[in-house]
Amino acid sequence: MTFQRSISPLGLLFAGVGSVIGSGWLFGPLYAAQIAGPAAILSWVIGGLLMIIIALTFAELGTAFPVAGGMVQYAQYSHGPLVSFMTGWMVWVSSIAVAPVETMGLLQYAGNYIPGLVTKVENTTVLTHVGILVGAVVMFLMCFLNYHGAKFFSRSNTVITIIKLIVPIATICVLILMDFHATNFTSPVSGGFMPDGWHGILAALPLGGVVYSFIGSNTVLQLAGETKRPQFSIPMALIGSVLFCIILYVLLQVVFVGALQPAALAEGWTKLHYIGDSGPFAGILGSFGLAWFVIVIYGDAIISPFGTGYIYTAATARVTYGLSKISFFPEFFQKLNKKAVPTRAIIANYLVGLLLFLPFPGWQAMVGFIISCFIISYIIGPIALIGLRKMQPDQARPFRLPCATLIALLAFYACNLLIFWTGWWTIYHMMIAMGIGLAWFIVHCYRQGGGLLRKQWRSSWWMFPYLIGMCIISYFGTFGHGTGAIPFGLDFAVVGALTLATFYCALASLKPTEEIATAPTSTAT
Repeated sequence: MTFQRSISPLGLLFAGVGSVIGSGWLFGPLYAAQIAGPAAILSWVIGGLLMIIIALTFAELGTAFPVAGGMVQYAQYSHGPLVSFMTGWMVWVSSIAVAPVETMGLLQYAGNYIPGLVTKVENTTVLTHVGILVGAVVMFLMCFLNYHGAKFFSRSNTVITIIKLIVPIATICVLILMDFHATNFTSPVSGGFMPDGWHGILAALPLGGVVYSFIGSNTVLQLAGETKRPQFSIPMALIGSVLFCIILYVLLQVVFVGALQPAALAEGWTKLHYIGDSGPFAGILGSFGLAWFVIVIYGDAIISPFGTGYIYTAATARVTYGLSKISFFPEFFQKLNKKAVPTRAIIANYLVGLLLFLPFPGWQAMVGFIISCFIISYIIGPIALIGLRKMQPDQARPFRLPCATLIALLAFYACNLLIFWTGWWTIYHMMIAMGIGLAWFIVHCYRQGGGLLRKQWRSSWWMFPYLIGMCIISYFGTFGHGTGAIPFGLDFAVVGALTLATFYCALASLKPTEEIATAPTSTAT
């Protein structure tokens, strides 16, 4: 049995929008403001624009090769198994963590009215044992709903997304009409508009939940193999979802900053706190005496994170399927049920996802790790775009990106900057995850025999100096516990040099694979 093309263009757009609007809108404005102050508004604009540049490269790939688990298979087509596995491994690790982090966000808000779900440990909100048990039930429900197939997923997600849109839009309208303090944007007491300058604005991208809020658009690529009219649906859903959400998140940040009482800023933005800040918007609305709207926020704090986790449960199962399809995970995961759903992959992902509740103490701690893993997997988009144009020049491309080499370079540079901005501490942990994946691949090669690892070296060698280079630059940078030896400003040039060197080395290492000859193309509708 194969995947069914039953997701409409509108359904795919709603999947993109629905996965972008999750727990990020509930927590992002607070955490971004604590890092960048009122200038967090610029963080949302910059983050969204960078994600659009990256998405443009995947828009062409997605229409030319509309396959399920696309991010995994593009690397397989252009550079073979090792690059494909490392890309797929990081997509899998990061995707599998989204349902737990969204569940954590849901329970953190619910902890305001249901005692015993969360507790404070060193000023960080963490799940209790009861909270973890409830989280397991919530994630199981996400899996159960996905069992009913892509058509049910598309229809049910459209309803969920509409609800998810209404509440943040209503929140914007309510807060703008309340006690809006325009002086919060420029008050010298709290450091003015840019209390930490451009460094704070850029640091807020990964650490304030900004990039995390936008990465949801990648679910469009994982569902490409089940989409009607992929040549239209994929670019429309990728770019449309990000553009819409830039506007929404900027407005949310504006009303959040303006709604704060000036007294809350007396110690500066980094120490911003107020009663009920574990549920940021609910706490503000509660201070205005809007108990009825607080109830609405609490309701959406269930629907929005649940909806995003629901979408990612579907998308991550396709990643597992894709890794199985190229023999990195057991063939066992390719089995589809009668509704063309990879049920075994869903169950396996659920069990692994439960384990992620244990090492990460709270929502903000988990999202930093997710972002770094997601973005490292995005680097294959710009490289595969140009590489597959060279290898398959006659392949039909319904969406053909203009100025492709320039945009691909910019997209690769954007990826590297976003990775760098997560900081040394996060990159260090990301490299541990990659090391585990590499060990798995070595075991895989040993089982396959025939010198597979040696054969892959020619097309994959560039990854290792690239990763080592990112570690060195990050360690000596000024973000996330770096030493600061590379000053802010100069780091842009250093990351740019690594970007250029890696990009052209990767293109010089292209290796045609057997899979590309049998890949689904844009003629499939």
